[in-house]
Amino acid sequence: MLPRVRPFLTALLALLAGARLLAWSPGTGSPDAAQGFTVTPTDRTDVLAFYNTVYTASEDFAANMSWTGNVATGVAGTTSATFKDDVRRRINFYRALVGQPADITFDATKSAKDQAAALIFAANNALSHTPPNTWTWYTADGYEAAGKSNIALGNYGPDAIDAYIRDDGGNNAPVGHRRWLLYPRAQSMGTGDIPPSGSYASANACWVVGDFKASAPAAFVAWPNRGYCPLDLVPARWSLSYPGASFTAATVTMTRNGANVPVTIVSSSTTGVGDNTIVWEPSTLPTSAPADVPYSITVSGITGSGVPTSYTYAVTVFDPGILGDSVTITGAAAPATTGAAYTFNAIAQADAYELRVSSGSTAAWTEGAEDATATLIQSVTTGSFTLRHTAYKRTGSKAFHLAFPDFNNQAFVVLRDIIPTASSQLQFYDRGFFATTTTTLSAEVSTDNGNTWASAWNRNGVGLSSSLWDSAFVARSVSLAAYAGQLIRVRFILRWNNASAVIATDDTSGFYVDDITVTNATQLVGTTITTLPAGSTGFTLNATTAGAALTVGNSYLMRVRPQVGTRWFGDGPTKTVTVTAASSGYAAWAAAQSPAVTGGPSADQDGDGLRNGIEYAFGLDPLRATAGTALPAPTLSGSTYNVTFTQPGGISGVTYGAQWSTDLVTWTTLTDTGSGATHTFSVNTTGLARCFFRHSITVTP
Repeated sequence: MLPRVRPFLTALLALLAGARLLAWSPGTGSPDAAQGFTVTPTDRTDVLAFYNTVYTASEDFAANMSWTGNVATGVAGTTSATFKDDVRRRINFYRALVGQPADITFDATKSAKDQAAALIFAANNALSHTPPNTWTWYTADGYEAAGKSNIALGNYGPDAIDAYIRDDGGNNAPVGHRRWLLYPRAQSMGTGDIPPSGSYASANACWVVGDFKASAPAAFVAWPNRGYCPLDLVPARWSLSYPGASFTAATVTMTRNGANVPVTIVSSSTTGVGDNTIVWEPSTLPTSAPADVPYSITVSGITGSGVPTSYTYAVTVFDPGILGDSVTITGAAAPATTGAAYTFNAIAQADAYELRVSSGSTAAWTEGAEDATATLIQSVTTGSFTLRHTAYKRTGSKAFHLAFPDFNNQAFVVLRDIIPTASSQLQFYDRGFFATTTTTLSAEVSTDNGNTWASAWNRNGVGLSSSLWDSAFVARSVSLAAYAGQLIRVRFILRWNNASAVIATDDTSGFYVDDITVTNATQLVGTTITTLPAGSTGFTLNATTAGAALTVGNSYLMRVRPQVGTRWFGDGPTKTVTVTAASSGYAAWAAAQSPAVTGGPSADQDGDGLRNGIEYAFGLDPLRATAGTALPAPTLSGSTYNVTFTQPGGISGVTYGAQWSTDLVTWTTLTDTGSGATHTFSVNTTGLARCFFRHSITVTP
């Protein structure tokens, strides 16, 4: 067999990743699953991922409904399987969070009867577990379902499930709806849903009674759940259930950060609805949770055969939009033009990471709602009205118009990434027209890519008289000193604050905003985005991740954000680096070429099959195709197969090696028997039918 030479540039990448804790089964790749979830409620990250994947997976239920009915003509219709899964997923989400099996299935017959019940409620704008046969579109099936279901008017789909779990309202002190949904023996349910249609309200019937499991392990079931509970799910009424327990003499003690929280027990009866339950209302509850809010609860004086006499547990209220951790980049502040490797800390249960590399610009800018910058605005509005409006403007042809087409907050985000200084000001102009005095227009700042927002400025509506309108745009200047050095975005939001509001979008309703800018700040521009897989702990700054070849003297601003539970969280601290010319080694050699060699040692600048690191190590031209025969080739002398060569002068940061094989699969490393700049590698071929040889070169960039 003729001797063969194969140049080879070694590259060793070690990826170490611990076993991932999955927030549900079958896992991150299946957010559309509707059952089989598992979650560790005492693990904040696990609950955060569970909420942001499983709970939010049901939020688009209205678009998935595909209802075929008609209230006016008495057609109950059907809903899609996807919609029903949205409802079932929401039920199983809550059950998993309280530690119960998330195994609820829907029975087609029950769902069909529930659909008939929901039609009765929507048509008559009334609820009853025993609807009279005089009600419009009364049927026996609807009557049966009404008696065996949770029922709701004004809610449908997953929203109705949320309402049942909250169980507020004057008639719901025993939280019977909640008790049925979280009942440990439950296994088969159904759902019937009518969306809002014309003058008819939405309605739901969710079959919860009957076809129970023969038994279930006795356990306390608390809502809010033991462990971490998302802020927006925390109800006014808290409850604790246990099979066969009597809570008639029980007391509830509740503390927040060690301080007593007065409570009022509103129900402790044994009504035969699910398991026996005690219900209480804390005197105060958080409306926001920028920091986690811990509670300790003890229920004492419980009686019953085999029932624990007391139970103590902890609930921590948290905002699932706040990760509580961030990605910090570590590495050289002055990389060479050939690039540099950087590392970052891993985030628990991250699905992916996103690296963003930008340049910084201090050039002035103004956002005036004009067509040229439309892509830099994210509209967060509902209804059909024009955000960028021509009716009133301070300069140019348009201004932003915020008004209420419905009872939803309206907002827009300026998609500019800004790093303020201590002297930075958010400047803009606004003009008010018809708006109730309880309405507020606010300018807000986010430091985490819009997951959470903090108010920087606000004003109330002027009132309901045209004499109170602003006669002209009003100049505003708001200090951003508190955000100096942080990466921020800005939004404007119109809130109705759950009070009265002017529901109109004509030219003289709401507010106009124009000529927005941030002074004395750096704007990140020319951003290149690179997605990194789960388990990543680093990246290389090079021509690929920077979007173009690195240039001496240029500064690059790098940041990484994680995705957890299918939700992107905010960037970690921005790391700014300035590229310098390398003084020696591979980096200096690559920069000295004309044009400069890019892509690092593993790239192939001239496409000749020899990587840049090989060309550097053997003194070849990286800008001109070179044949493999230019590399030192082994010769056969007797039974010894060897190669001897002297490395070119001025080469540093290179380790020369060689390997041999008989099958091109298993390779054996050879010992370098040369000295100094001379390298010798030999193989004794006695008894070998064939022998292959390759260079193994390690280059420090």
